[in-house]
Amino acid sequence: MRKLVAILKEPTRTLKIFESKNKLRGEVYKDGALVMSADFYIKDNDATEYRVCEYFNFKNFYRVPFERKNGKIVLYPINKQRRIIWTNDDYDEWLKCMIADMEEGESEEDFDYDRYHEDCSLFLDDERTNLDVEVDGYIVCFASLGLWNGIRNGAKLVGTNVKDILYDNCDFITWYCDVHNVRCDASHHDGTNHYLYRVADTKEKAERLIEKIAFKDMSEEEFRRATKSLRPYVAKVYGW
Repeated sequence: MRKLVAILKEPTRTLKIFESKNKLRGEVYKDGALVMSADFYIKDNDATEYRVCEYFNFKNFYRVPFERKNGKIVLYPINKQRRIIWTNDDYDEWLKCMIADMEEGESEEDFDYDRYHEDCSLFLDDERTNLDVEVDGYIVCFASLGLWNGIRNGAKLVGTNVKDILYDNCDFITWYCDVHNVRCDASHHDGTNHYLYRVADTKEKAERLIEKIAFKDMSEEEFRRATKSLRPYVAKVYGW
């Protein structure tokens, strides 16, 4: 029996990734019809993510939150799966908004990538102000790092304030909430990093978790069981 483990919706097509006993299968739908399908390799023993997004050359690839009801997998509605906190990977949407609100004397040439990134920096400062919220514990980041020599796990102690997560030096970054967690996808020249932010009760526990992740191959599932979600702090700010 196969299960749907990831999905990406774009204006004209949808990518779905299914997992069976020992392989992945990707299917691309356009206007409701299946137009392409392919089987994938099994992930390496030391890998934590399937690199299917690179195979299809799709961006914004993410897993589908789901729950089990009466033995069946039930997916959450698309519009509730991913709520963006901040991104610098949405130039086309920004450009449409700028052109729609264009003032006298301005032209489309004024809205280049330099201006876009200037606006993004201002927006990010705004989000740091919005998320200036202390947590009851210590925020730990579980990282799946897409390096030139493969995918590796890493971890770090972020801090005690939600705004502390909004720092990274990758080229394209998106912080978002899925149904249960706060996450980030950060692309760079070697690949894509995936971050999961959760809360440990004490600094000592946070440091132990970091050591287990970095040196003893603690899985993301084990990390989630040992920590609390950061999402309620973010959801309270934005009314999610």
